[in-house]
Amino acid sequence: MKILFVQDSLGTGGAERSNANLWYYLRSQGVDLSIVVLEHRKEGIEQEILGEGFPVIFLKKGSFLRNSREIAAIIKAYKPTVVHSTLIRSNLRVRLAKMFASFYHVESLVNCTYDPIRLQDPRVSKAGFYVYKYIDYFSRSRGVDHSIAITREVEKHYQRELGVPRERLSVIYRGRSGNDHLDTSTVSRMKFSAELGIHQDKVWLIHVGRQEFQKGHIYLLKALQQIHAENAAVWNKVAMVFCGRRGNASSDIDAFLEKHPALNQHIHWLGHRHDVPELLAASDVFVFPSLYEGLGGSLIEAQAAALPVVCSDIPVLHEVVNDGENALMFPATDAAALAEQITKVTQEPALRKNMSENSLKNFNKKFRLEKINEETLRFYKKVKTAASG
Repeated sequence: MKILFVQDSLGTGGAERSNANLWYYLRSQGVDLSIVVLEHRKEGIEQEILGEGFPVIFLKKGSFLRNSREIAAIIKAYKPTVVHSTLIRSNLRVRLAKMFASFYHVESLVNCTYDPIRLQDPRVSKAGFYVYKYIDYFSRSRGVDHSIAITREVEKHYQRELGVPRERLSVIYRGRSGNDHLDTSTVSRMKFSAELGIHQDKVWLIHVGRQEFQKGHIYLLKALQQIHAENAAVWNKVAMVFCGRRGNASSDIDAFLEKHPALNQHIHWLGHRHDVPELLAASDVFVFPSLYEGLGGSLIEAQAAALPVVCSDIPVLHEVVNDGENALMFPATDAAALAEQITKVTQEPALRKNMSENSLKNFNKKFRLEKINEETLRFYKKVKTAASG
């Protein structure tokens, strides 16, 4: 079996990390794979993947059409059993490549792309939003043979928004490895306490995600501002750690903090980190205020680290966490409700302990990487039969 993967970059996102985990497994199972990438990224997994000896082809800079022709040429030379693309720029280019080469195309569907809440982002053009949706709709029927949705909610989203037939959709969750730092979390906490200047006896809140509108940083900052203004006891008990590269919401974050500089006393912006699993293991609570998601890979990593979760009450996250067991939910964009949930989990150590245990149980039950990888390989074997037919 030969699989050609095509994706936008080897950057910092959850899709990139999930594919990397899969590549290691497929290689161990003797699968012949090659990777095509649209562009270089300074931050992310690029150096790791190259260092591990995976065959990676970076496309030459050029137009959409030139990229598609180059992908088609690679396909003709490599002759893969299946071409698997991830993320929209790559998906569209591979679809067009079908005009120049014959192959079986599988796409990963990793987000609820046409959630109306995206139109609340001032950087999103309403006209562009719908034009893009129509392009997606009309190019999909001939350009895609099968799609893998990463949750049931994403599957339903594409059935509802683009009319994708059920028989051309499969659902395979993402998985993650277990957290290797759980047994040494006390040592890790001491290390990060010294590095970041955070007292060990505080309640460490942590968020992992790039600074994009989707991730809802502003609502978390508003919640922290409310706690700061109304509940000094809780404010003095917490420290907030943010991990993730800057993005389209960074200017909004900067402007908010300029208006509320006192928040910086308890907030730590770490940017992109390569030691996120250890940071998670050293923390106390994971906060995830996303406005929309396909799954939320960092939410899986938080559960692998046995962290209690405070997250948005959006449909897809009910597939990832269990409300009232390992997670406290709040209506998306409701900063006051988020502040209440942070206050609750901060003030109740027994609740945190119980939620912590439930998070690890949920991770082991649903998201262990070994199980997901085996399911994905079974899918490829099934596709091999369909492609050869």
